[in-house]
Amino acid sequence: MVNINLKTLTTCSSTNDIALESAKAGLDEGTSYLSYSQTKGRGRNDNKWTSLEGNLFLSTIIRPKQEKKYWQQLSLILGISIIELLVKFGINQKLIELKWPNDILVKNKEGGGGVLESSHDFIVAGIGLNVKKSPEIEDKWETTNITDYIDLKMSLQEIAYEVLNQFFFNYKIWNENGFIFFKDKINSFLKYKMKTISIKFNSNTETISGTFLGLGDAGTIKLASGTHIYEYNSIDNYSIINKGLS
Repeated sequence: MVNINLKTLTTCSSTNDIALESAKAGLDEGTSYLSYSQTKGRGRNDNKWTSLEGNLFLSTIIRPKQEKKYWQQLSLILGISIIELLVKFGINQKLIELKWPNDILVKNKEGGGGVLESSHDFIVAGIGLNVKKSPEIEDKWETTNITDYIDLKMSLQEIAYEVLNQFFFNYKIWNENGFIFFKDKINSFLKYKMKTISIKFNSNTETISGTFLGLGDAGTIKLASGTHIYEYNSIDNYSIINKGLS
């Protein structure tokens, strides 16, 4: 098991910034940073992460043994780890969904998520979790927080250790057995599975629509469009076409 070394900060620009510098300096896997506030938090695709005090802002260094082409799967491993923890805390699992790759929705409202930033020999995983407050995010999902559902009597530091322990437990399984071990469980929480979605790609404004079949064996998005089945491991976003089905 990875040795978790959690360092607590009063404030910083972003816990990912601190972890990235530490990883470049050679600090060990499991070195982690919890900050009680952030001034420049960020999510996937450089989206701003609204950092309200009372919520969790956490980053950790990962040095995977798997080939680099599989590293992107850790976004999904991070997502399912957070879901497993929310269920452990007492939130009804029927209320929780995962929007690929790791946005956590509770009753169709965003409660947390993650971002991975990598270099040639490491990844920094950033985790944001709305513990006590629900930030307002323009043009995004409505938000929620843990205390909307349960009375969680834990400090942010205790929650951080729980998150890290759950993630690194699953990370060990992934390193040894690959992604396939998690595929079915993640599919069971996947938002919009078997519904018609539109995918927007990173590089341009091109989109493709079809039936979202769930995850492929490598964690890709599987889409049935016309007579073809496509798999994508890198997209900008996806959304349901008929919102009446959400």
